[in-house]
Formats: sequence, C-alpha cells, structure tokens
Amino acid sequence: MSRLSHPSIAASGQPIRFWYDGQPIDALDGETIAASLTAAGIAPLRPTRGGERRGIYCGMGACFECLVTVDGQASQRACLTKAADGQQVRSAMPAGTADDPLRALTPPADAEPATLACDVLVIGAGPAGLAAALAARRAGAQVIVLDERPQSGGQFYKPLAPSHQAATPADRQFAEGLALEREVRASGVVVHQGAQVWAAFSPTEVGALLGGRAHVVTCGQLVVAPGAYERPVPFLGWTLPGVMTTGAGQTLARAYRVAPGQRVLIAGNGPLNLQLAAELVAGGAHVVAVLESAARPTLRDARALITAARTAPDLLWQGWHYLRTLRAHGVPVLWRHQVTAATGTDRVAGVVATALDAAGRPEGAPLSFDADTLCLGYGFIPSTELARMLGCAHRTVDRHVGHLATITREDGATSLPGVFVVGDGADLGGARVALARGALAGASAARALGLVAEASPVTLAQLHQAERFQQALWSLYAAPPVSLACVSDGTLLCRCEDITFGSVRAQIRAGRDTLAALKRNTRLGMGRCQGRYCAVTAARLVGEMTGRAPEPDQYFAPRPPARPVPAGALGFEKPEWGGHKPAITPNLARPVVHGALPAAQQADVVVIGAGVLGACLGYYLSKADQDVMVIDRDELNLQASGANAGSLHVQLLSFDFGAKAQQGGGPAADTLPLGPMSVRLWQEIEADCGEDLEIKITGGLMVADSEAGMRFIEAKAALERSRGIDAHVIDGAELRRLSPALSGALLGAELCPMEGKINPLRATYAVAARAARRGARFERGCNVTAIERLPGNAAGFLVQTSRGPIRAGRIVNASGAWSSTVGDMLGVRIPVKGAPLQMIVTEPAPPLVDHLIAHADRHLSLKQAASGGLIIGGGWTAAFDAGMRLNRAERASIEGSLWVARGVLPAVSGLHMVRSWAGMNVNIDGAPILGDVPGVPGFYNAVTSNGYTLAPIAAWLVTQLMVHGHADVDLRPFRIDRFL
Repeated sequence: MSRLSHPSIAASGQPIRFWYDGQPIDALDGETIAASLTAAGIAPLRPTRGGERRGIYCGMGACFECLVTVDGQASQRACLTKAADGQQVRSAMPAGTADDPLRALTPPADAEPATLACDVLVIGAGPAGLAAALAARRAGAQVIVLDERPQSGGQFYKPLAPSHQAATPADRQFAEGLALEREVRASGVVVHQGAQVWAAFSPTEVGALLGGRAHVVTCGQLVVAPGAYERPVPFLGWTLPGVMTTGAGQTLARAYRVAPGQRVLIAGNGPLNLQLAAELVAGGAHVVAVLESAARPTLRDARALITAARTAPDLLWQGWHYLRTLRAHGVPVLWRHQVTAATGTDRVAGVVATALDAAGRPEGAPLSFDADTLCLGYGFIPSTELARMLGCAHRTVDRHVGHLATITREDGATSLPGVFVVGDGADLGGARVALARGALAGASAARALGLVAEASPVTLAQLHQAERFQQALWSLYAAPPVSLACVSDGTLLCRCEDITFGSVRAQIRAGRDTLAALKRNTRLGMGRCQGRYCAVTAARLVGEMTGRAPEPDQYFAPRPPARPVPAGALGFEKPEWGGHKPAITPNLARPVVHGALPAAQQADVVVIGAGVLGACLGYYLSKADQDVMVIDRDELNLQASGANAGSLHVQLLSFDFGAKAQQGGGPAADTLPLGPMSVRLWQEIEADCGEDLEIKITGGLMVADSEAGMRFIEAKAALERSRGIDAHVIDGAELRRLSPALSGALLGAELCPMEGKINPLRATYAVAARAARRGARFERGCNVTAIERLPGNAAGFLVQTSRGPIRAGRIVNASGAWSSTVGDMLGVRIPVKGAPLQMIVTEPAPPLVDHLIAHADRHLSLKQAASGGLIIGGGWTAAFDAGMRLNRAERASIEGSLWVARGVLPAVSGLHMVRSWAGMNVNIDGAPILGDVPGVPGFYNAVTSNGYTLAPIAAWLVTQLMVHGHADVDLRPFRIDRFL
C-alpha cells in the first residue's frame, strides 16, 4: 500500500490533481510534490547529464536530487515544494527557448533587500533552535527564528503535514514537538517557516529569503542550529531512484503518511532504522528486512545497557518495543550486515548485502533481497556550512567516515564572540542533548545582551544525563570501522557531478591528493549539494590512500550561498566603482606537504609561483631544455589561477579604456597585441598536451544599453583596430541574431571574434603535467621566506623555503599578487598589489550564450561553461577575511553582479546561484611586468594582470629572453624600468 493507516490520524487535505510529465497525479492539499509522487508509485525524478534519473534521496532539501520544474520554474525541490491543484510538473529543466523559456522570478521591486532586526536570531527550528529561542525570549530578548522547512520541529519531531490531522498526538514524539512549538510561539518568538538562510556575512548579519523575497536580518546575538543530514554510503547503485535516506523515508511516513515503497529494505546503523521499520509495518507497509551493521548486543554489553537504562529508560523501552513490533510482523533484523549494491534500471529492483566480520570486512555468501525501496541510515554529518562561513573554529571527528564539528563550549559558544552553534549542527548528540544545549545557548545569548537569565542547574544535569545515554547507546551500536578500499572504482563518489571512485583514486595517485586539487581536477563538490555528500568521503579516501587526513581548513572553503538560491531574488543595483580596489593580502599558505625537501636541492631556473603563469614557464623552459623547478607555498593552481573564471580576453575591458583606465589607458593599449598571440599559444598547448582544455573561440561581445555606451565601444573599437585587433560594432538587430537570449533592451555591441574561454580547472594542470613529462620539477608547500644573492664569483641565489634551501642559478618571479613580497627579498620594488575579485556560478542551464559577454558601462564578464553553468564575474570586489585567511565575496557585490547579469541575460533570473567565490587579481598599471631587473642579474619577473589569457605569451617571451637574450616582441613597454 502507498498510504499508511493509523487509528488516530486521518487525511484532512482536500483532494487535488496535478500533472507530472503529462501524467495526472491525485494528491492531497498540504503535502509535498515528493509525497504525492511517492504515493503514486513514481520514483524517477531529475535526469542527469548522462540521461540517468535520480529520485528522492535526503528528503530534507540538502541533496537537490529531487529537482523538478513547476509551472515553468526550474530546479524546485520536490521534497519541500507543496503540491497544488492544476500544477504542471516536469522532471526536466526547460529548454530555455522562446517556446520553452526558463520562467524567471519577478525582479525585486525594491532598491535594497528588506530588513529585519532582533536581539537574538536563531537559525533552525529543530529541538535545539526552539529551545534556544524559548530560553532567550523568557529572558526578555526579541527573538526571530528562521527555518527552511514548511513546519517547525526539524528532522526529529517531524510534525504532521497540513494534509493530515490527529485527534490526539499519535505518539510521545509528536506530542513533545507540538508542545514545544506552541510554547515558543505563545512566548512571542517570531517564527518564519520556509525561510532560506543563504549566507552568514558576520555574527550580526545574515542573508535570507522569506516568502521568496531577499532580506537582510541583523541581530545582537546569533544562534545557529541547522541540524544534520545523513552521511553518504556509496556502493554500486546507490544513486538509483528508490534509494533514499532513512530520514527521507521517515519524513514520508510520519509527516505525510506515505510509504516510501511497496517492498522496503532498511539498512544502516542505529535505532532510527528500527523506528522507521516499526512505524511502516504498523501503518500497513511491507518491510523486507532491517540490516544493522553493528553486532547484536550481548551480556558483554551489560555496563552500557545498565547506563542506558538509568539515563533514559523510556528510550531503551522504546527500542525494545520496536524490536517486538518487527518480530510480531515477521520482519527479520540481521545484525552485522551491510548493503553492498542496489540493482535495477529505472529504479531499485533488488538489493545485495553481506555479513560483516568484527573488522567490517564482508564474510560469507552475498544475500539478495527483492525490494523496490532501500532506506539507508548509517549516521549523520553536522551541517556546519554557516558556522564555517562565519569563521568559527572546527575540528575533525573520527566517527564513521569522519566529519567536521564546530568547537563549542557547553552552552554552544564558539570561537567567534556572539555566535552560538547548538544541536546536531555542531556535533552529533541526539535530541535531548540538543534541547539542553539549545536552552543553555539561549540563556547565554540573553546574558550577553545584558538581560537576566540564570544558568539552570536542572538543564545542566539533563545535558550530562543525555550525554551519558548517548555514550552508552553508541557503545551498544558500535559499528565496524569504515574502509573505502572495498568500494569499486565504478561506484559514484560525487552524485551531483557523476564522479567515480576510480577517477578520484587516479588523481590521488597522480599526486593531486588534497581536496582542493581534487575539486579543481574532477569537479568534485561543485554540484548543487556543494560537497555535502562527497566531501567527507573524499577526505576519508585521501587519508586512507596517503596516510594524511585533511585538516579542517583543508576542506572545501565555505562560500555563499549555503545552499543554491534563486539568482533572480538577489539582484539589486549597486553603484559602479572606478577600477579594481587594491588590497595587500597576506600570505595565505596552508601547508599541504610535510617534511623537508631532499638534501642539496638546486636548479638552473627556479620559478616562484605555481599558478598558470608558473606552469607555463615550466612548460616553455623545459621545452627549451632548461633545468627548471617550479615551487609554490601551497597547492598548484590554488589561488588566483584556480579561482579564475577562464575568460580569454582580447579586447579591452570597460575599465581599461577611457576615464576609468589606469595611466590613461596607455599601458593596457600597449598590451593589446599580446592577446591574440597568447590565445593561439593556448591552442598549440592544447594540441601538444593531448587534452581537451575546453577552449572555445566563439567571439566576445561587449554590449551597450545606452547611446553613451554605444559611443564608448565605437571609440574603443577604433583604438583596438589601430593596434591590430579584429573588432567592429554591431547594432541591436545583429546582436539578437548572434545571441537571441540576450536582452532586447540592448542597443548593440562590439564584436571581437578572437575572444573565448578556457577551463582553468583543467588547463593549468595539463600544462604542468606536460612540463613535468619534459623534466620540469614541481614542489608544493615551499613557502619562500628569504632569497640571498650568492657572494663572490658564484652565480645565482639561495632560496630559503619552509621545506629547506634551494640553490638557483636564476629566479623567475611568477607569484602574481604577491610578487612585491618576493621582490622585497632582493631589494627590488615591484609596484603590484592584489585585488580580490568575486565570481558567481549558476546551476547547469540549457544553452543560452555562446560568446564571452562584457558590458560597456558596468562590470560584467559572463559566459557559459561546458558544464552548463553560467559564470558571472567582471571585477566586482571581494574582501580579505583575516580570521579565515581567505578572500570572501561581499553581499553588495553579489547583489550588484546579479543585477547587471540579469539585465543583460534575463534567463539568469530563472536560475539558482550555486556558489560565489573570491579570486585574486593582480593590480599593476594595465600592462604586464616582464623580463630582467636592472642591477639584479639573474632575477626575472613574469607578472600580469590578465593572467589566464596572457600566461602563455608572457611565459614564452620571458623564456626567449632567458634562453636567447632577446624576445620576438619588443619588451620595453613591459619592463620594470618604466616604474623607475
């Protein structure tokens, strides 16, 4: 049966009907689309790029696997979106054509986001969040709670949906949740349901969507209680529709009274799986079996059993009741068993499992089960995204595959004043620990505001009692250690980007053994779930293969948005600014290599900096048979190059010409001939490397939406043609013929056919790999601390690094924004500063634009990547966060950038922003610094502000100068002499 029965629960929602892929679906008003489709027996939802289908997985809006198009609006989470009468729901995204457009959100009518203010802001309305809100409100604080779910209660309480009603609460868990929510609302706490907190910009400011409208919420104290999500357990077939988490199955069952399938197998670790199984069979569903990875408790566990009985006798009795219910219904519970595969085509048709020995290794013959649904509950991972975005200190926890946990005091106070993190979103402890810590946090937040809120000894006692129970519980449910060695290479590790264990293992074996390198080389963690379901697994795999597990700050950097957010809701016009904003950014190095270099390291040429320019120098110098070593203080391609948007610019950008240009625009104009030369070199490199670097020379369009903008591009195009650049101006009709998706309000554009794009996540690594095959050496984790000129007749330098000294005959400074620091070590003033800049990428979209798009009057760089995502940049400023040691996007820049992009390409409003990030641009005077330095023989510079485009030509010219004493291009406009 699909709908579960219960003596005290009845359907109360009116019957409605909507259409899914043209098929009528009968539903109940008040339930989600996911619940309605599951009740109708439909599991396949979102299609992947490869044509496979995905279904409900997490059931709580974290995985983004259940995306559907609702009335033309793409990427709606079926597990959170309510069904409505007459809806047209599709599994596929709109084609983005005139006949099938992306339905854009109505642009915000206001000039700025709406604002809310309170004393205490609580994020999350689960047990911890509700308890914190109530404690703070009782002390007299004005409290606002923001919760993403349709109803308060979180994953634990899971209240009945409006589609159903109960004369009395069906069980104690329902009753406690309802009572707590009523008490919170009655106290005067303001609770916003369906509120998506997309960023935490500081301890006193967060960005959120309330009713689809952008808000900025300010507060005196912040309590983060985001809960947790179930950890991934990869095996062959784990992405099939019908495989879901136990939490998803329980949400369907408890909130919507829908069975997750006809023949349900439940597997994992812990009592939650027993609870789901008992509730399903009590409601009339068929549960095939429950597989528990822990061993059955025996008399050897007597101490833990006694502790559990003393600290939570009701919970222990509840567990015994679940087992009794399953026994009465003939459901087998197999201890020390684990799923190894799910089989099927369109959805799960069968499940394969095996018994485990004490070390967690398979033993005995595999078992096969006839099941159409598999619910997995192997433990949880705290949702630390907002806490990490704020810069709270974290630690790694070696439990299951491992996870990050926020470091807090007993009351949830973090390393950041004014920020509390409580509940399973800080670390795992269960509902009773969450309630106690939430209450302590709310009281502490109130005291920090000067209110009277005494610490409750009863609450402390409850906390300690709940913690003792948790220790006893997980002693009873101690699972075998996790090992990923037995997971086959063909198994998907990253669900969003379809990345296999085999491809990740190959990268680790090739030395790309940090999460940052894996992300850039495979797109691991770049999908809509933002690494939630692959990061911890990848970290575990790195640790198992290298013996070095990543440190907390080596996990994927926390970037807004915390979850994908509608881009159309965030665009607000911001004032333009004149050029890049220079910033001196300190050393960002995070050691990735331990141990000293082998003794007596030396090279004829040492290149400092292993970004794209350093990699190209290694490429050309090794091609010229030079003994070259490229060193970097951190990971190859990590900073400016790895955070690059990948534009191949040939024409001048708007701030390189006219009133905004530095030095009157002369240095930028002198650089123009280098652009086409460098693009051709990129094409040669691609052919030599034998890899697809995703180079597409489709032309660039600088659009104008005013007569002044048209005059600007006409003047700019005339200058560019005088410097040999193929550029001409087209009118609006021709522009719409070339790129129909662009706004009809645009008057025209400058077309530069030589422009295009490249994938910076592939190109730098490919160039470096080709250089290494020719003999170039690359060493990471080598932070240069000093450079000494060797005395006497000995030529060269002694480069002191964090991994030991390196003797160099010659040095090339290719350290980008940090070049001035390297120059200072030799007494050479290099007038270079960093300019932190922000980029944005949307979810994958249908083909919309083929050109590289810029704007005559506004900061904009827009293109569509091979993955389908729109990359939006153009020079909007970011800022350095000293506490986190990284550059961060700013809210105003995100809002302004999306406003400009939406005006040029209206379809942006119909897409979701997946992430924003901050890179580092080099601020000079508009031209590169290339060549030797007068008075310091053997010291060369290769520094450019248009790094990705000009890297090959800059490296080639410096190589020519070093090898032959001259270059094919007159380097005088680019020498450092011009600043002397």
